[in-house]
Amino acid sequence: MPSDICLSEVWHPACIPQTGTEFTDIYDSDTGTKGMSVQLREADLVQDQPALIALARTHLAEMDADRFRWLYHENPFGQARAWLAFEGGTGTPIGMAALFPRMSFCDGAEVLGCVLGDFCVSPDYRSLGPALKLQRACLSAIESGQFAFCYDFPSRPMVAVYRHLGLEPRFTSVRMAKLLRTEEKIRQILPMRTLSRAVAKAADFALRLRDGEPPANKDEEYRLDEQPCSEKYLQLTRRVGSSLGCCTFRSPEYLNWRYRRHPSLHYEFLTVSRGDELQAYCIFTVSQGRAHIVDLFGVADDQPLAGLIRRLVKLLRSRGASVVSLSALEGDPRTPLLRSLGFSNRDSAPVIGCGARLTNLGSPLLLMHGDRES
Repeated sequence: MPSDICLSEVWHPACIPQTGTEFTDIYDSDTGTKGMSVQLREADLVQDQPALIALARTHLAEMDADRFRWLYHENPFGQARAWLAFEGGTGTPIGMAALFPRMSFCDGAEVLGCVLGDFCVSPDYRSLGPALKLQRACLSAIESGQFAFCYDFPSRPMVAVYRHLGLEPRFTSVRMAKLLRTEEKIRQILPMRTLSRAVAKAADFALRLRDGEPPANKDEEYRLDEQPCSEKYLQLTRRVGSSLGCCTFRSPEYLNWRYRRHPSLHYEFLTVSRGDELQAYCIFTVSQGRAHIVDLFGVADDQPLAGLIRRLVKLLRSRGASVVSLSALEGDPRTPLLRSLGFSNRDSAPVIGCGARLTNLGSPLLLMHGDRES
């Protein structure tokens, strides 16, 4: 996407479907559909909750009333907005799209942005028309000025929808990983269990030797924080601001909602403090022997961040985890530190970003896995 592009240059606002507007799709070569009547309107999060839950549960991931309430209603930065597409003849819901507010620091200012998500269209209606109309409706909220910017972590098929709207992926999210235990990989090469275990034991010893012991610093205290996020987290986020890049405003209310009260996932906080002052924290989750760092945030000082990662690695090894990974945008200022600690690139994915605030950014965008909608 060119740096000076404006959404109003991609389509005229008059082309954005309004509530209750009916449109007819043109022929789409992927499905052969012609003359399909579809209606589009903004959803009422109370009245339309059953339809939204049913669509998300059928076409996306696990969704129930608890997760819907948490994600759509309880966000401390504001309720979600969603749009529904209906089959014109029967009124059957056939697609949805949503956006989720995110208060953010951008070049020292606090602005309201949003992340796009929960996009789906029923298989029988996956011509380009309904998808374009749904996504245009979401983007119209940014064009109207309600949100300073938006971003999305689209699937690769979804990138095609954005391209038809004139939006190219603007960023790249890179997943970096560090191997902690080798037995699983070695067993793929050496099926003999006795031999693979012996080789893995030697390889794991070499990995631990390379990492060494985390250096002791009597001025720093590292601990797993199991309490609700407090005023210390607010003080840290205000101290750091957007010095690391344009980023989500990590208030205690947001962190407690996003991680402490997640309806289905368990997150842990590893923190480092100097005296009474929080310096940095790492939020992670572990599932089936694989750990993922969803957020890493703190002062612009490599020492506390490196100490966090080293202690996290030691903790995860003691729990039997085989690998720890982290996703961040290409060019993230912490990438050199992560490489020095043994992380390497594994794969990448496109990220969409648009809006007036992103056009004029004076600092990079700081997005991690925790910045997704859920």
